[in-house]
Order: sequence, then C-alpha cells, then structure tokens
Amino acid sequence: MKIVGINVKNLRKEKDLSLRGLASKVGVSASLISQLETGKVAPSLETLKKIATALDSTVSALVGENIVQTNNPFLRKADRKSLNSLKEGVQMFLLTSKDYNKQMEPLLFKLDPKASSGKAMYKHFGQEFVLIIKGTLEVMLNDVNYILRKGDSLYFNSNTPHQFKNIDRGITEAVWVVTPPTF
Repeated sequence: MKIVGINVKNLRKEKDLSLRGLASKVGVSASLISQLETGKVAPSLETLKKIATALDSTVSALVGENIVQTNNPFLRKADRKSLNSLKEGVQMFLLTSKDYNKQMEPLLFKLDPKASSGKAMYKHFGQEFVLIIKGTLEVMLNDVNYILRKGDSLYFNSNTPHQFKNIDRGITEAVWVVTPPTF
C-alpha cells in the first residue's frame, strides 16, 4: 500500500493542496492523510474513492493499476531539471524523468564552498543515501559528525536529526538518494 501513499502525496503536491486542504475535501483528518502518505495506514475503499475524487484521479491510478511507462527511463545530462535551492549555494538536479510510481528520488547536489542545509538540524520520514562525487561534505547525524570525501558514502534514516555543510574550498558534488520521493 506504500505506492498509494506515494501517489496521493505526489498528486496532492501537484494540485498544490496542503494536507489539511485535502483532508477537508475528503472529510478526514490531516493526520490520516499524513499517515496514508507515509504508508503507516491503509485507507478504506470509501476513503480512497473520496481521495481520488478530490484529486481528480481514479482509485486504479492511486493504487498503480494500468500504469504505462510514458517517460523514457534514459535522461541526458542536458535534460536534467533543476529544483529550487534548498538554501543559498545549494543546487539540486533531478537525475530521473518524472514518474509517479518511483519509490526513490536520486538527486545531484552541488554545494558552493561553505553552503549548508541551514543552522538547524531537521528530520522527516524516509531514508537517505549520499555518495560524494567531488569535494568534501560534513554530515551531522544527531551529535556525530561524518566527513565524507570523494568516493565515500553514507546511509541513514531521515528521522535522525541531520544537517550538512560543504567544508571544501571548492564545489562539492554528491548523489543523494531519498525515499520516499519528495520532488
């Protein structure tokens, strides 16, 4: 049922609806929608029908039936989409074509010298994998600092408070894979 949550979240974001906005349209709590999107609960068929209607979709689309891969799985470097910066000096690029059924989000991060995710640690649902392509990245998980250099990797649960910073004199590049997809 995790695919249902991913599809609901992606469609909700595409429609620019908040958790509360969708919940209001469906007649359920925002907490239920959040738990559905993170795969913690499975909705009743009645609730799923209401969600599909609220998102101008169908139940079969939400559960992933009849999915036809319309996007080419191949993506050229020149065709990468740039995302809004997380923070100043941090560029993010999608490494895959848009696909509502993907279960992970591979990204390319380019960080200017001293660029970071911000002063505060953050956490969220999911898991993350980081592979350093160039430069040096400091990643803080709780109270432990990890210094990652070219070729180093790190895998962690996203609910662990974390933050990162480029501590190299030049640009640091990293492949960052997040699950579930967030962009």
